[in-house]
Formats: sequence, structure tokens, C-alpha cells
Amino acid sequence: MTTSNNESSRKLTANVKAAGCAAKISSLELKQVLSSLPKQHCPELLTSLDNFEDAAVYKITEDIAIIETVDFFPPVVDDPFLFGRIAAVNALSDVYAMGGNPVIALNILCFPTCDYPLEVVEEILQGGHAACAEAKVTIAGGHSIQGPEPVYGLAVTGVINPRSILTNGGAKEGDVIVLTKPLGTGVMLLGLKGDSLSKQESEQLLTSLTLLNKGALEIAKKYQPSAATDITGFGMIGHATEMALASGLSAYLYIDALPFFPGAVKLAGQGFVPAGAYGNRNTFGPSVINLEHIDVAIQDLLFDPQTSGGLMFALKEEPAMRLLKELTDSGLTASIIGGFQTGKPGAIEVRK
Repeated sequence: MTTSNNESSRKLTANVKAAGCAAKISSLELKQVLSSLPKQHCPELLTSLDNFEDAAVYKITEDIAIIETVDFFPPVVDDPFLFGRIAAVNALSDVYAMGGNPVIALNILCFPTCDYPLEVVEEILQGGHAACAEAKVTIAGGHSIQGPEPVYGLAVTGVINPRSILTNGGAKEGDVIVLTKPLGTGVMLLGLKGDSLSKQESEQLLTSLTLLNKGALEIAKKYQPSAATDITGFGMIGHATEMALASGLSAYLYIDALPFFPGAVKLAGQGFVPAGAYGNRNTFGPSVINLEHIDVAIQDLLFDPQTSGGLMFALKEEPAMRLLKELTDSGLTASIIGGFQTGKPGAIEVRK
């Protein structure tokens, strides 16, 4: 009995209430909390809390700005190395979403050392180091505390020319949306935890979760996108809503063009839906047009909280087609999934 309990307790995901970005506080709750904070004015701060940008950008000179972000979450997988790598890739993505180059990072670690051997901590940190080494980012230290659940992530500093910042509020009427990774990580991770994924499905999921968004950004910058963000805890609809609202436009999504992981629709139909998806629906559902005409499983996937998701770019259709070809030719997943139009700011129309 004791041995069995100890083995169970060593599974990183065993006692986690919500994994990955599904553990985020909902956008609705965040807005309520942040609205009570005093407003600050800083001329050098080039992004603000108003549009829920992916990171803060601070101007140093006319040619140099720094990007600051922090991201951490509970385990999404039981393998400590993979968990560390996924968490680091997810944190670095915020800098790529702003169009920047991450250069230095600090580890953030909360861990119950009484429940796991220290080798588990080492493997988590090694996973984070591997991701940062691939991104050519130096880990310069960090901070750790004891806690009831393992939590890991990074505080990341990046650099960018202030004139090259990509915000989520720059989309233009007529722009189309290019997405660079499949959707459905929240659903798929629940399926993985429940041993409901095939070997091929598991490999596809983990490959996507550990893939840096660096390559997609480097290609996309050639085509001068007008706006960008990454798809994480607020789901496809949440991040599309934020981009549309910040840009003063409405958006539309083609359901048949959305790139879901193989097996995601089936799993969602079987009830493998994270609680965070329902929080996202409560927050962003009222802004969605024609949602009731979409299959319920697809609806759930639209609100599914994503971990280490892809980048979403807004740009004109002709360069978007060329971007799509170059991304796919380079072996990356990429799809044109919708676009922006005049209309109620923040409204999202789903089309078949």
C-alpha cells in the first residue's frame, strides 16, 4: 500500500488541479482585479495593461527597447524534463509574440521537496535549460520556494527595436489571420493523462509543445505583419477577441480551416475538456456570433486553453499566402484561419 501511494505521488500531474495554461486566472477575473489598481504613466513604457499584451516593452533608446515577461504553471506531463522544456518554450513565446529576441531568463520554481526526490527538480531545470540553449537564451539564476504543487517557468528579458514591436492592437481591416500551430492542447493533455492518445497522437502533441516559436517569427517578419499574439490560456477565441478589440475591429474565423490536433475533436466530444475552457466561454462567449450553429465539441475546442500554442499573425492576404507557403515549406504547421473586418470591436463571427 505504501509503495503504491509513493509511486502515485511521484507522478507530477497526480495532484495537480489544473495543468499548464489551463491554470490561469480567467480574463474576466483579471480585468476585475486590475481595474482596481491605480493607473501609472511612464513615457518609456510602450505597452500597457489595457490590451492584455503578451509582454511589457520598455524603451531604452531610439533604437533599443527591452521586453519583459514572466510565465509559469503546474505540470502538463509526468516527465520532469519534458515539463521543464514545455514551460520554458511557453515562457519564451511571449517575447516572440512581441516580435523580439529573448536574451536572458531567470528560473521560477515552486516545489514540494518532501514529496519528490531532488533528481526531479534537476530534470525540470535541465528541461528548461535545454529549451533556452536552443533559443540561445542564457539562464542567469532564479528563485525557488516550497509549495504543495510543482510549478515552473521563466522570467524572460528580450530586446527589440522600438519601431519593430508587434502588438495585438495593430490589425488592419482586410488583414487575414495566420496561425502557426495546431489547436487543442488542453483537450489533448487531458487525453494524454487519461491514456487515451495513440503513440502517434502523443508524439505530435509533444513535438508541438516543445517547438519554439522562434522559427515562425523569423519567417513572418519578412512579410511585415501588422499585429501578432500567441495562443495560450485564453484559447483561440479569447486571443482573437483581444486582438480584434485592441485593433478596433471585429474578426471572423473559418471553422473548417482551424488546424486541430488529430483526435482532439473526438476527445472533446468524449468530455476531455479542461475547466479553463468553461471559464473562457463565460468570458468570451458573449462576443461570438453564430456559435450555436457549431458542433459542441468544436465549440469546446474554440475555448480550450492552450499551452505553448502557436503565433497568430495579422497581415494582408497576398503576403499572407507567401508567408503560408514559406512556413509550410520549412516544415512548420501553418493555416489561414480567418480575418479582420469593420464591425463591433472584439466581436468574433464563426463561419463554416
